[in-house]
Amino acid sequence: MPGLPRLIAGMALAAAVLPMVPISPASAAPLPCRPGSGPKLAGRDLTRAALPADLSCADLRGATLDGLYVRVPLAGADLRGASLKGTHLGNAQMAGVRLGKADLSEAELYYADLRGADLRGATMDDSLPYGAHLEGADLSGATLTRAKAYSAQFDDAKLIGTDLTDADVYGADLRRADLTRVKAPKARLYGATLIKAVFRRADLRDAQLYQSVMDGADFRGADLGGADLRDVRGARLAGSTGVPKALPAPGAACEPGEGQHYAGWDLTTVTDFPGDLSCADLTGAKLDGLNLGSVKLNRAILRNVSAAGTTFRSLKGADLTGAHLRRAVLGSADLTGANLSRADLSEAELSSSTLTGATLTGADLRGAEMTSVTADQADFTAARMDRAQLGSGRLRDAVFRKATLTDASLRSAELRGATFQDAEVTGLEVDYAEDADLSGSTSRLGAGWFVFFGIAGLVVFWLVLGLVVRGTRRTKAVRKQAAETAVRFADARHVQEENVTRLGEEIDTAADRTGEVDWNAALDAYDAAKEALATAHDMSDLQDVETIVARGRKALTRRR
Repeated sequence: MPGLPRLIAGMALAAAVLPMVPISPASAAPLPCRPGSGPKLAGRDLTRAALPADLSCADLRGATLDGLYVRVPLAGADLRGASLKGTHLGNAQMAGVRLGKADLSEAELYYADLRGADLRGATMDDSLPYGAHLEGADLSGATLTRAKAYSAQFDDAKLIGTDLTDADVYGADLRRADLTRVKAPKARLYGATLIKAVFRRADLRDAQLYQSVMDGADFRGADLGGADLRDVRGARLAGSTGVPKALPAPGAACEPGEGQHYAGWDLTTVTDFPGDLSCADLTGAKLDGLNLGSVKLNRAILRNVSAAGTTFRSLKGADLTGAHLRRAVLGSADLTGANLSRADLSEAELSSSTLTGATLTGADLRGAEMTSVTADQADFTAARMDRAQLGSGRLRDAVFRKATLTDASLRSAELRGATFQDAEVTGLEVDYAEDADLSGSTSRLGAGWFVFFGIAGLVVFWLVLGLVVRGTRRTKAVRKQAAETAVRFADARHVQEENVTRLGEEIDTAADRTGEVDWNAALDAYDAAKEALATAHDMSDLQDVETIVARGRKALTRRR
C-alpha cells in the first residue's frame, strides 16, 4: 500500500489538475465502442507486457495487471474477475468499465473516472478511490474496508450490501445513493452529502456522520448504535435502531415527541447516550438503573417508563405521567414544570431538586427524601406522602389538597400560601415551618396512641382471662371435692344403715334371754339411731348415728 507521502503528493497533483479539466456526469462522452469489442487480452498476465495505447472496450476478463501504472484509456473495458492489486489507476478514464468481482485491493483510483462502472462484488479493500467519480456506478456487494474514498462522487450510485467497514468516506457526495444493507461500522462519513440517500437496514454502528447533510435520507431499520451525528443537518432518523452517542442539539423550541423515538425500547444495555435527548419520545422505555445524569431530557415524553434506581438531572417540562421511578436518584434535578402525575417516586432521592410548577397529582412519594426541595406552586393533590421528608424546603403556594402526609416532615419549610384542604396530616412535623396553615386538614390519633391503647387492652384482656381461668379452676375443684364428699357420705351412710340394722337384730336376739337387759334404753337407742340416720346430711350426723348405736349396744349388756 502506498505510503502517506505518496498519498499526499497524489492529492496535491490531482488538486492542481482538476480545476483545469473538470469531470462531471454532464461532460462524460458516450462509450466509443461496445464493451469487450477491443483488444482480446482475456486471462493474460500483463504485468511484464507493453500495454496497447488504447484499451477502450478491451476484453481483459481474468487478466492480471497487478502493480502496473496504467495511463491508457480503459473506458468500456471488460475487466470482470481481473486482478488489479496495487495497480496505479489515478485519473484513469474508466467510464462504463466492467469490474465485477475484480480484485482492486490497494489499487490507486484517485480521481479516476468510473462513472457508470460495474463494480459488483469487487474487492477494493485498502484501495484509494479518493476524489473518484463513481456517479451511477454499481458497487453492490463490493468490499471497501479501510478504503480511502473521501471526497469521491457517488451520486445515484448503488452500494447495496457494500462493505465500508472502517473506510474513509468523509466529504463524499452520496446524494440519492442506495446504501441499503451497507456495512459501515466505524466508517468515517463526516461532512458527507447524504441528501435523499437510502440507508435502510444499514449497519452504521460507531460511524462518524457528524456535520453531514441528510435532508430526505432514509434510515429505516438502520443501526445507529454509538454513531456520532453531531451537527448534522436535516436528520430524520425515524425507524432507525440503536442509540447514537451524539445527536444534533434539538431546537430550543422543540415540541415533545419531535426528537428521537425510543418508545418501548429496552435501553438498559446502552452505555453511551447522546448528551441531549430533549423532546424525545421514550414512552414505556426501560431505563432501570441507568445513569442519565449527563443527558438532557427536557420536554421529553417519558410516560410509563420503567426507571427504578435511575439517575436523572435535566427533566424540565418532561412528561413522566405514570413513570416508575422507585428509588430513582433525582437529587438537584431540574423538574420545573414536569408532569409526574401518578408517578411512583416512593423512596426516591429528590433532595435540592427543583419542582417549581410541577404536577404530582396522585403521585406516590412515600418515604421520598425531599429535603431542601424547591417546589413553589407545585401540585401535590391526592399524593401519597407518608414519611416524606420535605424539611427546609420552599413550597410557597404549593397545593396539598387531599394529600396524605402521615408522619411526614415539613420542619423549617417555607409554606406561605400552601393549602392543605382535606389533607391527612396525622403525625406531620411542622416545627419551625414558616406560615404553616393546616386549616381544613384532618388528623387522626397518632400511631403511638394506637400502640398504647393496644398494649393496655392486651394487659386488661390477660388480667380478665387470668381471673376467669382461676375461677373456673376453683369451681372445678369445688365440684370435684363435693362429688368426692358425696361418695364418701353415701359409703358412710350405708355403713351406718347396716350398723343400725345389726342393733335391731341384736335386740331381737336378746329378747329370748332372761329379762336382765335394760330394754327401755336399748329400744330408745334403736329408735333414736333410725331417726338420726333418716335426717343425716353430713359426716357429723352419721357420727351421731354411730354414737347412738354404741349406746344401744351398751344398754343390751347392762344388767338391771
